[in-house]
Amino acid sequence: MILEEQRPSQVAEWERWLGTGTLVPVFQPILSSESTAIFGYEVLGRIETNRGLESLGSFFLAVDESRGSKQDFVRTSELFRIKKKIDREIRYQALLKFKEEAPPETCLFINISPHLMYDLLHSFPTKLPFTIQKVRELGIDPSRIVIEITEERFEHNLEILKPILNLYRKEGFRIAVDDAGSEASNLDRIGLFHPEIIKVDLQMLRRSTFSRNFKEILLNLSKLGESLGSSLLFEGIETKDELYNSLNYGARYIQGYHFSKPEREFSKRFQYRQEMSHALEYFHKRKNEEMETQIQWEMKWKEKLSQVSLGFTCIDGVWECDLSNQEAISKDSDFFRMYITNPFGFQVSPNYIHDHKKGLIADYSYLGKNWSWRPYFFEHIHKSRTSKDAWAISPIYHDISENVMLRTFSRDFGENLILFIDIILSREGKFLPS
Repeated sequence: MILEEQRPSQVAEWERWLGTGTLVPVFQPILSSESTAIFGYEVLGRIETNRGLESLGSFFLAVDESRGSKQDFVRTSELFRIKKKIDREIRYQALLKFKEEAPPETCLFINISPHLMYDLLHSFPTKLPFTIQKVRELGIDPSRIVIEITEERFEHNLEILKPILNLYRKEGFRIAVDDAGSEASNLDRIGLFHPEIIKVDLQMLRRSTFSRNFKEILLNLSKLGESLGSSLLFEGIETKDELYNSLNYGARYIQGYHFSKPEREFSKRFQYRQEMSHALEYFHKRKNEEMETQIQWEMKWKEKLSQVSLGFTCIDGVWECDLSNQEAISKDSDFFRMYITNPFGFQVSPNYIHDHKKGLIADYSYLGKNWSWRPYFFEHIHKSRTSKDAWAISPIYHDISENVMLRTFSRDFGENLILFIDIILSREGKFLPS
């Protein structure tokens, strides 16, 4: 444990380090997949010493050890006071340079800590946020400034920051939430702040290459952004595959070393147009190939399942299947199960499941179960009423009890009944349709 009398040494060390150089803002371009031009630039802090440019990241993440991590951002913290001063110097330099040198169609992303916003609450609304003051003073169009709320732990209820965010919006600024899906930010910030831009944690994108769970989270984050009217920005993109995956999850904006590292000068607006155009061409080519494979997979199974319904008869109110008439699916290990429900979702047949040794077997324990709560049940009803295709096909989903990925084929069965057939997708080494 660090004693109170040791406290000044840590602050003094940072002050000595900061005194060895000059504060410099650098700018990393953010590209638009829509226009293939630079949409904006994120401001990052550097200190220029005789060793070159050094990041200020470790300084801004430093904790006042004498107070403990939870007390690092109290207004009486000397380290917090220094961080606030350095942050303002970087922001002002960046705004000044942006006004004088940035392409007029671009915007500037400025990182602002929730703790700095919280500190302002003690003098708000008498005192305006520093960024609003300087943007007014310099005559910059506030719609060109994006306030990026940084990802960090915040001990207070985020709701208390809304008056400040509302003021930014009233002035014309846009709001971005940093690192969606990471440990500290979670999704509450998205729901609470309703940002125009959601920045996605690249680590989640990298993990999604190996984990279906993260793919599902990213897909749902993409859907969430779409439903809120928020655009997704994937940052930290370094490889061709990461760029492809970000586009696959709905990235409107792209940022990372794949195009450019942070530089002291602003990149020209169309500097990376050729690289971005090639990336989009590659994306379209690969997506079309995947889509064609998916279509072929669906057509194969529709044809294979076309004769399934012929084997069912009703016996004492239970729809039984003549298993001897199901050779097309009984030997296919990707066939998982099938069953019939009435229009209210109650199961009126056994589950017919695939057994690796016996083929199809009947499980009567599911008779009477209700499945109308499953999303694909009403999806089927909707598709059956609006499509001429006999089969409706669900999106991919995970069957937790059996630990497999499935898609469900469904069709009207006559007598107001519905036939459901689950097909396995996630076998090792085989194509997984999206």
